[in-house]
Amino acid sequence: MSGDDNGHAAPVDRFNLAYCFLLLHGIGFLLPWNVFINAREYFVDYKLNTTTSYDADYRLNFMSYLGFAAHFPSLVFAAWNTFSQSGSSLSNPTFRFSGAMLVEVTVLLFTIAFTMVDTCDIPGTFFGITIVSVVLINCCVGIHQTLTFGMAAILPMKYSNAVIVGSNACGTIISLVNVLTKWLAMIKSRSRKSIVVAAVAYFMSSVGIVLACVITYFWLRRLEFVRYYSSLGNKRCIEVLSPPEGTSPPAKKANEHGTQPDANGYLPAIYTQGDEKDINETEEGSQGRRLLLKSMNAVEAVNNKNTGEHPSDQTLPHSFGSEESTGDEEAAEDKNDSELLRDCFGICCFAPPLGETRCRAYWSRYLACLSECWPHCLSIWSVFFCSLSVFPAIQSMIRPNNPNYWISPLWFVDVTCFFFFNLFAVLGCIVSNWIKIPGPRLLWIPVWIRTLLFIPFFLFCNFGLTNPKLPVLITNDHVYLAAVVIFAFTNGYFASLGIMYAPRNSPPERAELCGMLAAFFLNLGVFSGVYASRGLVSLVI
Repeated sequence: MSGDDNGHAAPVDRFNLAYCFLLLHGIGFLLPWNVFINAREYFVDYKLNTTTSYDADYRLNFMSYLGFAAHFPSLVFAAWNTFSQSGSSLSNPTFRFSGAMLVEVTVLLFTIAFTMVDTCDIPGTFFGITIVSVVLINCCVGIHQTLTFGMAAILPMKYSNAVIVGSNACGTIISLVNVLTKWLAMIKSRSRKSIVVAAVAYFMSSVGIVLACVITYFWLRRLEFVRYYSSLGNKRCIEVLSPPEGTSPPAKKANEHGTQPDANGYLPAIYTQGDEKDINETEEGSQGRRLLLKSMNAVEAVNNKNTGEHPSDQTLPHSFGSEESTGDEEAAEDKNDSELLRDCFGICCFAPPLGETRCRAYWSRYLACLSECWPHCLSIWSVFFCSLSVFPAIQSMIRPNNPNYWISPLWFVDVTCFFFFNLFAVLGCIVSNWIKIPGPRLLWIPVWIRTLLFIPFFLFCNFGLTNPKLPVLITNDHVYLAAVVIFAFTNGYFASLGIMYAPRNSPPERAELCGMLAAFFLNLGVFSGVYASRGLVSLVI
């Protein structure tokens, strides 16, 4: 996309501001969750380390509870933000982003305030408050993540990659902080005060990043570069809906069912006389006909995609990437959440044929998007399912075969598992900016080979067990280290390619929705990988 239909050149991303802002958002939507993980000492060894909770299940398995409270809410709200798009003010991306950031900052400040409160007598209550905080944080993460990938999807490919680079950079920064913290603890004994100070520093840094994300979000949407690409979808819709100046509308001609064209000469979707009668007899008949028109146009787009024609592009206003309104079209789409939910499950909520009409109308645009990007969505899911199946649950249990290896056993997990994974994932993301092999059609092949190869590979490594359940087949530490590097690099590389390829087969007005679908499948891959790792751990110990 180097220019518009009139030959105007696209504006330049001055000082790479859009790229840097999206990279910051990649860091920002993961950092609040990461600080909870890295403040483990504060929660387990300080707040919950009391006489009444020392042997409590919620203290001993604190990280497991934390993980469950994080991944499921994140997936649910990523799905909600992706599939709940009514066109009303409540589904406006700016409104949702602002609400999510307000909740996130409030929870983080509330958590900081609790560092100054004595909770020795109420450890169970404090644990419950912490879990609720994690749930709220990750609800916001799901919204922030899908919105960020959606914004990036309307821009050239490297901007989608910027988000992935940022998310992996966040992990690299956190892993370095962990190594530094561990080293300082070795040379200077850790006190309760130092644990609290470190936790406050974690949470305050997260507040700062979130506030920076708020500022850059509004700045980003006002950049000329971003506004240009955001307007492409709206411009195309408006141009198609309005006949060219100096020309007359198409001749009005009834179709075989006797249906007359509208004022602009466009034929509505075809439905039977019986269906028309049933719909007209309902109090919402006019809305049903509008929804049916929208549905059939979108389905027709799927059927005609091989010809390059997208009739649905002519009737569906772009409601994601830009705050510009398309007038009456947007007003017609305005619904409240209850109506939106009923349309979503239209077959169950309305009598035939209106129920089927509403359901098809609601899901048609998602089907149109999925028909264009489903191979890449599955590739994204596979990459993150494979990665989170073994990282960090399996990899953090692996020990060196040679105790005199150049990475000592004390630092082996910190370096090979956490630092190397995040570092080489970032490098993989960066390389994908210049090297894009394989292309969109063949990306799924190496992605699925990676999944089938690496999951069993790590299961047969050395876990330092006296009587391991599985045989130790990987007895060379150099081989293991090389596999870790390749595993991490391909995670970043293939994830970036999938995210960049996903919206590229879609017209501009559907690109942002495709980006949000890609982010949803990313979350789904993380969620399914994390819970698959529990089954894999049971195979090892």
